[in-house]
Amino acid sequence: MKPKLRLLIADNGPTRAGIRLALGAEVEICAEAGNAERAIRAAMREQPDVCLVGRELPGDGLAGVRGICRAAPRAAVVVFAEVPDFDDLLDAVRAGAIGYVPDAVSPERLRKIIDAAAAGEAVVPPAMVLELLKELRGNGAGAEVLTTREAQVLGMLRRGHTTAAIAHRLDITPVTVRRHISELVHKLGVRNRSELIAAA
Repeated sequence: MKPKLRLLIADNGPTRAGIRLALGAEVEICAEAGNAERAIRAAMREQPDVCLVGRELPGDGLAGVRGICRAAPRAAVVVFAEVPDFDDLLDAVRAGAIGYVPDAVSPERLRKIIDAAAAGEAVVPPAMVLELLKELRGNGAGAEVLTTREAQVLGMLRRGHTTAAIAHRLDITPVTVRRHISELVHKLGVRNRSELIAAA
């Protein structure tokens, strides 16, 4: 039986209650926190699979994201924003978030967001994807754009997954994973897997 994903929720009380209600027993909520400092401590203690962090979290949501990424490097962090903003999305990504979504999402969408983040997939509002691609292209003159699968593999490498674990999670062969890693090494201009993980 597949183990449940372990989730940390860092936001205000009503939002945390809404998320608990929306998810039911589908995931294990291993910890909750009402401010950035407590969220970071909880992430260090619990080492969750996914962290949902409110942008307006007391103590600074982005500071919480940065601290969580240091305390639990394998966790996928998704930021909930009351009013999504592109510049704020960039700040969240730079802080270490893999996702940035409106906080008013349906229970069905929330479950998909958590599953996608846990699988190493970026989760961004569709309306912001084109802007994000333009920004990435503009900041990396001549840089090659990663495929969706390469981005997934890179995200899972960043969180410490082995080749075998990535292959199992993405339902591909280890040989295919190694091929994606080779492509990533080439595209990102690094020499080996260790440098790739450091760059990620």
